[in-house]
Formats: sequence, C-alpha cells, structure tokens
Amino acid sequence: MSNSNTGASVEIIRFLEWDETDAAGHHHYASVFRWVEELEAKLYRDLGLPVTLFGQIPRVKVQMEYRRRIFFGEVVRTQLNVIRVGNSSMELDFKAFVGDEIAAEGNYIIVHSPDKETGSKTWPAEWKKKFLNE
Repeated sequence: MSNSNTGASVEIIRFLEWDETDAAGHHHYASVFRWVEELEAKLYRDLGLPVTLFGQIPRVKVQMEYRRRIFFGEVVRTQLNVIRVGNSSMELDFKAFVGDEIAAEGNYIIVHSPDKETGSKTWPAEWKKKFLNE
C-alpha cells in the first residue's frame, strides 16, 4: 500500500454501528468499502466537482488488507488520499484506524469514462489540478 499523499485528501470519524457488524461480532468486510465510497463522494463535493461523476468513474482495480477487527461502538477514523493522477485514471489509497492502529488499508484505481460507448477520456485540466492540490 502506498504511504504517499501527493494530492487531495479527506477524512471522516465515525462509530462502528450495529448494522455494520457481521455474525462474528466485528465489522462486516464491506463496511470499509462503504466508508471509502462516502469519503470519495466527500472528496468530489469538497473539490466542487459534479455529483454525476460517480456514474462516470468505474473502478478497474481494488485491493484491501484487513489488519485488525473493528467492534461495535469503536471509533473509526478513515482517510482517503489521491496518490496518482494519470491522463484518464486516478489512484487513491485509504486507511481505517482505531486509535493509532491501522484496521484496514487499501487502494484502488478509477478511470474517467463519461461516455459508456467510447471508453476513457482525459480528465479535464481543472479537475486534475484539484485532485493534485495545485
């Protein structure tokens, strides 16, 4: 997992809620992915990008490693960072912490594909600057 943070970033702090647990009594594996998608939406809102972007950015690679179980009621701090922006792709990494301990971490790559018929398109220059904090 990449530790670099070269671009825009966002963070949320939340409790692990009961409906986010599984039969084993700790977080359901998909919970972290939901938090990451919530952070991604926050990132785009904070950067002033259109809400329609979500239908135009398929994930082409996703990976996550679980380091620690998270239990109901624990406080979780989740961070999302832009680490690379290509012509039409972007790589983001994320970490979920309980205290100072990493509970989960991963990264994923999205591709800007506003037209389903023609494939990927170059990011608009002003968006790329926002992603990179320029």
